[in-house]
Amino acid sequence: MFQKLKKILIPLFIVLFAVAVFVYMKSTKPAQTPVAVKEKVWMVESIQANFENLSPVQTLYGKVESNSLVSASAPVTGVVDTVFVKEGQNVKKGQALVSISEADLMIPLTQARADVADAKAQLRLQKLTNEANSKRLDHEIKVLKLKKVAVTRTQQLMRKNLASQSSVDAANEALVRQEYVVVGSELAVKENQLKVQQVQARLDKAKAALNQAELNLQRGQLIAPYDARVATVNVSEGTRVNAGTVMMSFYALDSLELRAKLPISQLMEVTKALSKHVSLNALYRIDDKQESLPLLRLAGEASTSGVDAFFGLPNSLSDFRPGELMEVQLKGLVQKNVLVVPYSAIYGSNRLYLIENGRLVSHTVEVVGDVLRNGRLSALVKPDFAAGSKVSITHLPNATTGLKVSEVVK
Repeated sequence: MFQKLKKILIPLFIVLFAVAVFVYMKSTKPAQTPVAVKEKVWMVESIQANFENLSPVQTLYGKVESNSLVSASAPVTGVVDTVFVKEGQNVKKGQALVSISEADLMIPLTQARADVADAKAQLRLQKLTNEANSKRLDHEIKVLKLKKVAVTRTQQLMRKNLASQSSVDAANEALVRQEYVVVGSELAVKENQLKVQQVQARLDKAKAALNQAELNLQRGQLIAPYDARVATVNVSEGTRVNAGTVMMSFYALDSLELRAKLPISQLMEVTKALSKHVSLNALYRIDDKQESLPLLRLAGEASTSGVDAFFGLPNSLSDFRPGELMEVQLKGLVQKNVLVVPYSAIYGSNRLYLIENGRLVSHTVEVVGDVLRNGRLSALVKPDFAAGSKVSITHLPNATTGLKVSEVVK
């Protein structure tokens, strides 16, 4: 019995002892000071809202073109005698560019002169023939009148029994024959008049061919009509060309334009400005300088991506070649009471944050374009808050209204 009781009491005692030690240790452990949770403060840069009247800019990308690119063709079939210029060379007005062999130009000219001389001779011959036919017609008409008088006289004599019926018949026969001769003479005159017109037309055609041959003789030596730059040279000395073969192309130095795609969103504003004769310009930065490119016109056709706008290149940019790419900023109409902020201040497409009492407050704005400020592209917005407000320009991924911040004024 004692053994059984011993087996029960010893484990019970161990458990009670362990519980007592645990309770003692828990009741005597040192008290821990509660940790105070502090709200995190985000460091942001800010600017003061100063409203201005500014023109927004739109970045455009375009290609240089020429509105007077000339493709000079060979006027006749011949051999190129001399090529005076090379591709890319600048030429002055009146400078020779290329010439065709004079022998190839003189042959058509000689033929044209001979055709004119032949047509003139034919015309003189037809006029002489026409003059002779007219005189003959006058003579035959006079004879016809005499034949009519003879018939009348013979009839009178027959009524007086001084002539026979056979005499009257003979006079009538002679009259009919003379009438037929007059008809033939009239036909000859009219026919010859038509031949004169034909030969005159042939002469006019020959003179036109002569003028063309003389013009081809002048065009056989291609002369620069104005100060220009040679774009391409397609022939060399000794090349045989056919009439119409393009020998070279060139363009005027003052004909360079920039063709840039204007977004549909800007089309309405630009169209209104052009209709009101308001000058719009694009700015191009080169060597720390800004060049102004005036907007000349809009293209006659549009696409889903926009419409082409043409800008004139000033003389300072005449070294540009057709095909070169340019990036320009188109200045729009002046916007009043707008704010310039860096794009880091814009969230989404129309939201920024003000700093009020050390916390961010969201505001919806309208982005009306871009503007160049200190050589950088910034956003131009129409605000719905008062001037002098603090605008956060540090882009925070967790930005939200009420976020506590500490501003660093910029």
